[in-house]
Amino acid sequence: MKLYIAANERLASALKDALTNYFAEPEVTATDFVQPYDEQSERELAAALGRDLRKNPEEQFIFLTDAFGSTADNTVRLLLARSGLAERSVVVTGMNLPLAIKYYGLKDAFSLATIAEIAGEPQLRVG
Repeated sequence: MKLYIAANERLASALKDALTNYFAEPEVTATDFVQPYDEQSERELAAALGRDLRKNPEEQFIFLTDAFGSTADNTVRLLLARSGLAERSVVVTGMNLPLAIKYYGLKDAFSLATIAEIAGEPQLRVG
């Protein structure tokens, strides 16, 4: 399972960098949405998803976004819906360093359905 962090300004990159204090070389994809380059960030995010799917066509994803309804959150949700990956993904909003540490630790220990329940999204249907 892959962990992605998407946020406005430089928060995603900062959280990814902070994770290196807790995990040796954490495998995390961070995307910063900085005006006026939001469209470029969306393309980069889509390209990263494509690379992960080429490596593993059955890959599942956890997305941490900064705030519900933010540019980063809305873009992630729209991209997942358009690409047909919404049912293979969990989006958690309101991210911070403790949340990033928690989900990084959970991503390989639990199923996506369990992670969805932990995140408070039990309506997710996997498979």
